[in-house]
Amino acid sequence: MQLDPTPSRQPTAEEHCRWRRDGYLTLPGLFSREALADVERLLDPLFAAHQATALDDWTQHREGQATSVELLRTIEREPRLLHTEVYRRCESYAAQLLDMPVECVFEHAIRKPGGVGTATYWHQDCYYEKVEPYRCKHRVHFWIPMADVVLQGGAMRYIPGTHGGKRYPHTMIPSGHDTHYVMATGFDEATAVDAPVDAGGAIAHHPRLLHASGPNASSQVRTAWILQFARPRTFTQKLYFRALGWKTQTIARLNLKPAAD
Repeated sequence: MQLDPTPSRQPTAEEHCRWRRDGYLTLPGLFSREALADVERLLDPLFAAHQATALDDWTQHREGQATSVELLRTIEREPRLLHTEVYRRCESYAAQLLDMPVECVFEHAIRKPGGVGTATYWHQDCYYEKVEPYRCKHRVHFWIPMADVVLQGGAMRYIPGTHGGKRYPHTMIPSGHDTHYVMATGFDEATAVDAPVDAGGAIAHHPRLLHASGPNASSQVRTAWILQFARPRTFTQKLYFRALGWKTQTIARLNLKPAAD
């Protein structure tokens, strides 16, 4: 794995403006295809070893065939991902875009097979942040495809400007054990924008921005690595998080149900 000696790309004034206005940025040429290949070589064995029944993996099936495979916390599984050029460049760009230090708060990878890869419903990522919703304010999520993604290949879709603070209602869509899948409601899809992107590019979006992706109707497997960066916790937030962790561990240890407060 070779580090690219060229400086990391920094946000332009126009990109800062579009980020504030639209809530997302398409960033072509953020890294080289060689850097992507490094990431894919590390992700492939993780997908190969994937077990559909694993509790921390989210997989969708149709007629016995996986249509979307999701691996959570890939860096814990493969620590070398933390030292890739892709990770370093996204971390640097996030810090400059938010104009503050950042840390990676979550990451995962999604693979959708060609021809059968299912669509992803409209949703806001902040819906899933139940423990620390205050960390959604200063935060940016990178969607990084391992190959060119055309419209029919499961390209991302966004509704610009929906990151302004409103949390839209989300409806649970149960499907076997995939009960975490949800669909946002109460918005107008007419202003949706498709966002195809070539390999080497990425899309950065705000966690409150409504987004979705189409089905992968192409013949190519669509693999994406998603990195989420946020401002580090303040001292008060660290104390709260530690207390919350202590409470959760105590409840689990004593097999108690949390109070409905």
